[in-house]
Amino acid sequence: MSLLVGPRSGWEPGGGPVSRLDSLTGLRFFAAWLVLQHHFTNFALIPVLQRYTGFGATGVTFFFVLSGFVLTWSFVPSDTAPRFYWRRFARIWPLHALTTLLALPVFYTWRDVPFEWGPVLLSFALLHAWVPTATTYFAGNPASWSLSCEMFFYAIHPLLIRRVLRRSVAALGGVMLAVGVATVVVADLAIDWPDRIAGWLLYISPLFRIGEFFLGMALAAALKRGWRIPVAVIPAAALTGAWFVFYYDIAHRLPAPWPIWVADASYAVLPVLYGLVIAAAAQLDLAGAATFLRSRAMVRLGEWSFALYLVHATVIYALVELIGARSSVAYSNILWLGGISVVCVAISAALYGLFERPVESWLRGMQKRTVAGASPVPAAD
Repeated sequence: MSLLVGPRSGWEPGGGPVSRLDSLTGLRFFAAWLVLQHHFTNFALIPVLQRYTGFGATGVTFFFVLSGFVLTWSFVPSDTAPRFYWRRFARIWPLHALTTLLALPVFYTWRDVPFEWGPVLLSFALLHAWVPTATTYFAGNPASWSLSCEMFFYAIHPLLIRRVLRRSVAALGGVMLAVGVATVVVADLAIDWPDRIAGWLLYISPLFRIGEFFLGMALAAALKRGWRIPVAVIPAAALTGAWFVFYYDIAHRLPAPWPIWVADASYAVLPVLYGLVIAAAAQLDLAGAATFLRSRAMVRLGEWSFALYLVHATVIYALVELIGARSSVAYSNILWLGGISVVCVAISAALYGLFERPVESWLRGMQKRTVAGASPVPAAD
């Protein structure tokens, strides 16, 4: 979920409902927290860990891959595009609108960012990631740029899903290999572009990030066909961690042009590594294994992760304005990280219980009342 979906049920060609994939819900919390600790560096730094803070920003990559996976896994053949679009709107827009309203005074009053109606309205409409200027794609609630990408993914998912599910595992692998190569080529070409355009393209642009969503779709389709990866969750996670150690501690010491090649390759390698973690966790659930990620506490944290993602930057930057950033790089800042994490999770739990879940349920109920005789809405998305 991405942070936007919950993998509750699925469908297999020639089969019926399959088991819940609650481990994926649990994983969402860790991805959201990675993004939180990345933004925490604007408040305080922790020795050793500060070298890897860029790792946290890639939590969004995880969410994009997971979003493609879960929406494909939970697809029901009887579903229609209009019903799908309404559920997606009910799922993300109300909380996005509320957290944007909460963010406006922090970012446009306390932090003295010039207020412009155009970018803010684009952010409410979730179109701001298409504009290659930071004052636009970070407008409103800065975290919401990724939702602009998600809206694009949702728009094309009904157009692709049946085609993807009809393809063989080999064909899906071939397509993803081609997408990966194209991603690396574009990343390499972007080196010579203006920083403003390259930064937007390689991190913000929905067109560039769509490959991560496609990867999730392809993995889910492959698992539906019985394909399994020969890697467990912990080794897959360890492999991902090893890549980050290599990227941050080793690659820059290699002779030119290896550092550039590693940076280019990371745009394709990292989504695959996250995809391995997602597929491995899903396989455990399909096998009925009892895992920590499926525990009640982790599932609950995963359910709060969307709100956590949308509110954490507002809390952190509000704290920076109220008491100032910590000037020292110290291990004691771990206490600040823990305290801010607890506060953000508590706010997220309240938002989920008091606003996100009831409003989504009400909007979904409108759809059910409007569409007479509609087939059951897939619980997974």
